[in-house]
Amino acid sequence: MAFNNVLVPYDGSDHSKKALSTAVELVAALPDAKLTALTVVPAYRVETAGSFHDVETQGGVPAGIVEYDQYKQAVQLVLDKAKAEQVESIGDIMAPLGERAIVDAVAESSVVEGIVEYAEKHEVDLIVMGRRGLGAIRAMLGSVSYGVLHSTDISVMTVK
Repeated sequence: MAFNNVLVPYDGSDHSKKALSTAVELVAALPDAKLTALTVVPAYRVETAGSFHDVETQGGVPAGIVEYDQYKQAVQLVLDKAKAEQVESIGDIMAPLGERAIVDAVAESSVVEGIVEYAEKHEVDLIVMGRRGLGAIRAMLGSVSYGVLHSTDISVMTVK
């Protein structure tokens, strides 16, 4: 089976860096394949964008009345910042892929949902993820890896 659209959920951990390096090697050998490094920003981080100066937030969600456009702008600020940080952090690792390397970010209340929804929407055919390797099945894979494995029919490769 050839993989043409590979996704690596990236959070800056050593595990996700190892998964990204593995995916870059894989995609480099497949001339028609592309690789997306995805950061899923938890919804509670929206409040750190600073767009809700006079609005109380609970878990990053405005508790008062906020214009939809204002909230949308705050989310976009957080996503743009996450993408910029990601490019700075992993640009060198992905450089060998040139235009076939994509950096993206989404905001979602659940990291697992963010990964799975993105993968399905963008017709990803392989998700490459890091895992912790701590012993028990769930701990071994990590709760996010475990959740993704059990939430999608897309092939998932875990890298230790």
